[in-house]
Amino acid sequence: MPILPTAKAAGRESLQISLLTVEPRSNYVYTIYGHTALRLYDPSPDHMVDIVLNWGTFDSHLPGFLYRFMRGDADYFLSATNFSLFCYAYSEANATIVEQVLNIPEEGKERLIESVTQNLKEENLKYRYNFLFDNCTTRPRNLIEEACGKRLLYPEQKEKTTFRKLIHNYTYPYPWLAFGIDLVVGSGADSLLSTRNELFLPMGLLRTLNRSALQLVDGTKLPVVASSKIIIQSNDSDRINYCFWTSPPAVGMLLFVIYAIIAYWGWRKRRRFRGFFAPGFLVAALAGFIIGFLVLFSAHPCMFPNWNLLWLHPFQLIAFFGYFFKKSYRFISWYHIVNLVLLSALLFGRFWSPQVLNTANIPYICCLFLSSAYWLLIGKRITGKEK
Repeated sequence: MPILPTAKAAGRESLQISLLTVEPRSNYVYTIYGHTALRLYDPSPDHMVDIVLNWGTFDSHLPGFLYRFMRGDADYFLSATNFSLFCYAYSEANATIVEQVLNIPEEGKERLIESVTQNLKEENLKYRYNFLFDNCTTRPRNLIEEACGKRLLYPEQKEKTTFRKLIHNYTYPYPWLAFGIDLVVGSGADSLLSTRNELFLPMGLLRTLNRSALQLVDGTKLPVVASSKIIIQSNDSDRINYCFWTSPPAVGMLLFVIYAIIAYWGWRKRRRFRGFFAPGFLVAALAGFIIGFLVLFSAHPCMFPNWNLLWLHPFQLIAFFGYFFKKSYRFISWYHIVNLVLLSALLFGRFWSPQVLNTANIPYICCLFLSSAYWLLIGKRITGKEK
């Protein structure tokens, strides 16, 4: 492990503390938000130090990592590496890295070095990762706040925002990812945030520090960022452009048109089309099991309550099996009536919902609505034997 500066060295003006921001890129799901690290640099010949502290280290090959991540109890690690190795790794990944040298008071540097030293002890390397409140960006933010103390002044908020809106800023080129996130993240993500709580994403912290200041003893203000420069520039060759025709709304509208055509044909032919309509309820039930699991058992914040459970829930299995158990026709019919009421409430009440529901949901909800309505209408049209 690289050698850290001592607390005594922290008092030297030559010691620089920088925030390193890796800009978002499309290599993997976890890279589209970017990354944050801290650099400790002292060019003094007799105390040469140049290390990067990275709180975003994880081992995806650990048994059950994906399951633990979904439950919200995955562990991440603090790692320290040489600056040159850090830059080489991200250069190979075609990433852009921005360095902001920070104006941290001398006594603040000492506090920061002491905190980092404690963090790098074997028993403290591991921490419980939380995407919104405890991640690779919030950890450096906390250290900067601790180092600067009450002198640190964040810029005044012009307009409050939410976790969901901030996440959408990064997921809009990936509509299926945004669609999936909006399905599993509940109404807690739509609460208005303070300036500090907005700083859980790398680019947000970078921009905010550029507009932040330190309150000096004499009342004057000093910019938190002493200087800023791009260390590595990406060639942007891997950027993804949004395509509507392969997005969830387009696929959903096409699916609804197909549902409508099949329903019209089935009405004329007096057929249920079990093999077509039943799988839709099965998919809705399976999605409901996933959402229900996250609501009940995940430690991730903002999962409960989730209003998507009004249309994606395990009880849709009743509708699925109803196609294959003719003796339960009356019970299944009542289920479809209740389902129509819930789906109608979701479609027409979405504007007053405490949760911002993705508009891409609408055609899929309409498919389920049409399926339930078709079950009830075709049941009156076909013979009692077919019922």
